[in-house]
Amino acid sequence: MQQLQHMQSLTLLEERIQAAVELISYLKSEKKRLESETSRLLETQRGLERQAKNLEDQVETLQLEKDELAASCETLRAKQEDWQRFESDREEIRVRIDSMLAKFEELEV
Repeated sequence: MQQLQHMQSLTLLEERIQAAVELISYLKSEKKRLESETSRLLETQRGLERQAKNLEDQVETLQLEKDELAASCETLRAKQEDWQRFESDREEIRVRIDSMLAKFEELEV
């Protein structure tokens, strides 16, 4: 009877050891999987950080271009105002010359 009890205890111990070995094997494989996943995620993070940096650089470049275009627009607006003044002055001169020519024609009559 005692022999049977020892055998059952030994069998139970073997089962527990086998379960522990399986659990350790599972945990080791899970650790490797998690390390691999962590590595992949870190690489993804680095890639995203590079993309974010590139986007920041692009935004900065676009902002500089926008500022240059705004300055060009201001220059063009100033030139447009100058041109409008020139056209206005030219029209006034034309009207005055026409008026003077009309007065000369009146004198010749």
